[in-house]
Amino acid sequence: MSEIRSAVAAPVAVSSLRSAYAVAAGAAAAAGAAANASIVYSGAQDISINQFSSLNLNLDGDAYGDVTLKNYVFGSGNYMGATVNFFPGKLVSFFASAGSGYSYASALSAGFSIDASSVGPSFFGSMAYGSANPSAQFNNASNAYLGLSFASGANVYYGWVRVSVNQAAGSFIVHDWAYENSGAGIVAGAIPAPGALGLLAVGAPGLGLLRGRKRSA
Repeated sequence: MSEIRSAVAAPVAVSSLRSAYAVAAGAAAAAGAAANASIVYSGAQDISINQFSSLNLNLDGDAYGDVTLKNYVFGSGNYMGATVNFFPGKLVSFFASAGSGYSYASALSAGFSIDASSVGPSFFGSMAYGSANPSAQFNNASNAYLGLSFASGANVYYGWVRVSVNQAAGSFIVHDWAYENSGAGIVAGAIPAPGALGLLAVGAPGLGLLRGRKRSA
């Protein structure tokens, strides 16, 4: 039987981030455009999801998990996937081919814009499954980003989750996550920084469920 865990972290103060993270040079343009955004950041977590189990990740700290991250073993090998738990949330994702109905989560780079124009089309997607899912983008991913929208009461928020996946070894690590609590979009890797948005430097150290409408806690 699969183990299901939950994870939630309190926001981290900006001052505690200065020694661990640097503002990436390429973030300047994105930061300027969204200087007034309200980003809630988990801080470094580095949660390892064991095989045959999943992690029900609660981005906003309410009573409900927002996205389930899976590390399963099926007949064709190790499988990693993601599902946004509540309507109308979606992953930044794609279909392998038109009309196929089989969706994949997109592996994003730092700075990718996550908003209403980029999320979807699906609320779930394969991340890694070796040769069984040849279009999967997380088979051997280091510090890649999942992008998503998720419901919180009557609101829809946009966020990211930074992960490292080694499909062959069966390892799945969730490094950290953040979301924008005003309902505006967010760029992958954006964190709070004094007077503007920061962007995590890539490689910084330390670093299906039934769907329904998410109720207010």
